[in-house]
Amino acid sequence: MELVDIYNDRHEKLDYTKERKSLENGKNRLSCFIWVINDRDEILLQQRLASTKKMPNMWGTTAGGAQVGDSSLSGAIRELKEELGIIANKEEMIFIGSYKRINDFVEVWLYKKNINVADLILEPAEVQDARWFSIDDFEKMIADGRGINSGYDIFKMYYQNFYDRHYEIIDGKPVAVKYKQEFI
Repeated sequence: MELVDIYNDRHEKLDYTKERKSLENGKNRLSCFIWVINDRDEILLQQRLASTKKMPNMWGTTAGGAQVGDSSLSGAIRELKEELGIIANKEEMIFIGSYKRINDFVEVWLYKKNINVADLILEPAEVQDARWFSIDDFEKMIADGRGINSGYDIFKMYYQNFYDRHYEIIDGKPVAVKYKQEFI
């Protein structure tokens, strides 16, 4: 039984916990989605197990529910470690958006890192493979039913509008200016 902190519909944490699969209407949990991107603008995706009940063999981002006491940031860092063996620091994580589903608030994070897939430690109870994909390839996977779309719209909006950019005031107007961030 996995306990989670409970939030009301205004995203306010309440003073009790429940089993994560026993939430009634108006009671929510916190979920974390993490998009890992490298310096070639590829995204690291993981493939769900063939034996899982929900979305078997599908490719998607690292994701999971926050546990009791987790913030979305600490939950995101924990999920990266549990599912892929990635050790991330909070300073490396970039919050890029949030949205509401039926009984949870999903908070979406970006992690910029060059990672050798051979160095990953896959959680055998959840993940059967992990690979780098281009963004275009992942969109094709979503279209043909092999990719999980959860949180992708927020990632795509962030990527198209804010990734590798900062804003400067030019002639009195804010203008997006591209820059290249160094990767570790």
